[in-house]
Amino acid sequence: MSLVKRLWLTIAFTLLSLVLALSLTGVQLYSLTHQFEQYRQRQALSAHLNQLKAAMLSLARADPMLDSTTRQLADTSRQVQQLRGDILPALPAERRDSFDQTLTQRWEAFTRQIASALKIAETSPEDALNIPDAAYKMHMLPLIAAIDQQLQAEHDGLAMVEADMQATVGRLLFAILGPLVLMGIVVVLLQLATARALKNRILMMCQAADKIAAGNTAARLPDTSQDELGQAARHVNLALDKLLEVMQDVHVSAIHSEGQSQQVLELTTRVVEQTRQQIQYGEQSQQVAQLLAGLSADILQQSREAGGLSSARLQAKLESTVAELQKLGRAVEDISQLGLRIRDMAEQSSLLAHEAAVEATKVRRMTDKELIFFRRSDEHYQRLAERHRDKLSQLGSRPEVLGSPQGETTIRASHSGPHTAQAHDAG
Repeated sequence: MSLVKRLWLTIAFTLLSLVLALSLTGVQLYSLTHQFEQYRQRQALSAHLNQLKAAMLSLARADPMLDSTTRQLADTSRQVQQLRGDILPALPAERRDSFDQTLTQRWEAFTRQIASALKIAETSPEDALNIPDAAYKMHMLPLIAAIDQQLQAEHDGLAMVEADMQATVGRLLFAILGPLVLMGIVVVLLQLATARALKNRILMMCQAADKIAAGNTAARLPDTSQDELGQAARHVNLALDKLLEVMQDVHVSAIHSEGQSQQVLELTTRVVEQTRQQIQYGEQSQQVAQLLAGLSADILQQSREAGGLSSARLQAKLESTVAELQKLGRAVEDISQLGLRIRDMAEQSSLLAHEAAVEATKVRRMTDKELIFFRRSDEHYQRLAERHRDKLSQLGSRPEVLGSPQGETTIRASHSGPHTAQAHDAG
């Protein structure tokens, strides 16, 4: 499971737990509100019953001989009617009719007796004083008993409602704290498991990274999981594989370039050796030319001394010898210049080959940009080697002046010239 899915699962579980806790809390609060309303209604009913009882008892203790009793009777009757309108709707249906009947009958009978006592109070005071006591015993006591019965019932109902409210409060605490505690425990366990898994994964990645940094190209990051870390590890491993392939290609190219550089160095060494030989050959040719010049001078001197020689033959011989000497001088000069040029080119090739060998030893640690530069240098060295081969081929295609038949004829003529002149003089 991916890390994002784990986080979404934790969030969903937390939200569901909160919804469950709030739902249970709402149900319990609604029940508690209903119970509280019942408790308030029962308390109001008990208060009204107590007020009714107190009003009736106050009238029962009234003195019919007093003028204020008439007003008190009217006020109490009005108060009783008002309390009756408040009490009857609050009573249960099964007790409402019986209580209303008892209240109406007993109270009306009691008020009639009190009114009679007030009427006869002036004519018969003794009878007027006895009527309230008799009315109290006959009508008021049963009415007070009925009121006390209703008060006891309401008291018992209040006790039951209070017990229900306490139970509801207990359930409310459990409904709130229970899901919250359970949710907290589950979320903490999920987070601990996720943190432990992440710690192990990151530790394994650090170990693999240390191995790669130490030079172990076979080490790879752990990518067996299907989460985001596994995907990132797979991408990194793919990049490492590509990098290793590029490094192997660079290594192979470096080895190949080093071999080519060695070949260029060997070719340059051979060119330098051939150049040295050409220079030595040119120096020898120059010495030969100097020798021929000396011989020519001797021939001229001998020709002056030998006046009997044929002027035409001697002149032709001298012209031929001078022409051959001029050709030989030009050939020697060309060979000397070509040898110097080849020597310069060989020195440059030697320096370039040495630099190529040094660069070839460093190319194994080159980056991609350095590899491109090395390839360009290699192409430059190849073009230079081709130019060297062209120069050598041009040098090989030039006629070897000293080895030509004209050169040999000239040398033979220069060596045989004095002897021929002497033989001609002797003839």
